[in-house]
Amino acid sequence: MKLLLENWREFVREELEEPITTLRIFDFDETIAHTRSETRVKAPDGSETTLVNQKQFEEYMKAAAAKEGIQSFDPVRDLQELGYDIDLSDFLKVKEPQEIQIVTDILKQFPENSKTYILTARRGGAIGPIIDYLDEIGINTNSNDVRVVASQGESKGDVIAAMMKNKIMSDKKSNINRIEYYEDSEKNINDVLQKICNNPEIDHLKPENFELVVYKVVDNGDGYQLEKITC
Repeated sequence: MKLLLENWREFVREELEEPITTLRIFDFDETIAHTRSETRVKAPDGSETTLVNQKQFEEYMKAAAAKEGIQSFDPVRDLQELGYDIDLSDFLKVKEPQEIQIVTDILKQFPENSKTYILTARRGGAIGPIIDYLDEIGINTNSNDVRVVASQGESKGDVIAAMMKNKIMSDKKSNINRIEYYEDSEKNINDVLQKICNNPEIDHLKPENFELVVYKVVDNGDGYQLEKITC
């Protein structure tokens, strides 16, 4: 979690100096770009599976976790400890990316008093290749406008809730009154809705005008569209 925690500390330092009221948070895979990344799995019984997209990955991991009695949000490490060989090496690079322009057109805009984060579920080693790709499509990651954060498979809802708690104003409320979250994964969307919409740990910190707006990225076969979801 070292890279993730370093980014959280950076967030705190920035918030002390900048009048941030809006967080814009973008997933990477199948949100900013479609990639050819695959996950190859060999189970302890010798069966082998290749998972070619996020849906297949989530369904396999959910089923395997249920079979093994694992309840953690991200079961990858627990499954590996039980003898599952899970090859995530494709996700250490950005493989044959195809830009999802309906999202990147929004990403390239930087509203006043906002901070933009690329919050990927990939492991920390993927941050460099993601930054290189963002630079290629015209997003300057050397500026203060955008940061890349690796949740390393952990709950994105927990990460966003922690961001809300990082700076408390004199009225004992968070400085964040709006969060925009762009994501394709149903699992991650549900997690964020649960951790942000009705969470006793942060409900008392929400400003009166607080709102969470989720934009689900949907591949309809002919292209992509955004579906708006609120609490």
